[in-house]
Amino acid sequence: MAFVLIEHRVGDFEAFMQAYLDDADRRRRFGSLGGHVYRPADDAHSVIVLLEWDTVDRANDFALSLELHQAEEWSSRDISTSRVLVLERAMDAPI
Repeated sequence: MAFVLIEHRVGDFEAFMQAYLDDADRRRRFGSLGGHVYRPADDAHSVIVLLEWDTVDRANDFALSLELHQAEEWSSRDISTSRVLVLERAMDAPI
């Protein structure tokens, strides 16, 4: 199990969400198993996306893809440089 964590700022959250939803098929083709979108409670312009993958290799392929870069550009006209991390599960915490 692997995850791709993407953090960035958006100028218009609704525009970002529409671009994110429109990009679902592309993420699926890269092997995404789904994910979640988060926002800090005190910052409506920060977005954190956590996507799940079956393998680290497929997660890396997506993280380095031109498609991800294009999707980030389409998600908002006012976007800062994203931080993209590929994570591997190290352990499960009971609570």
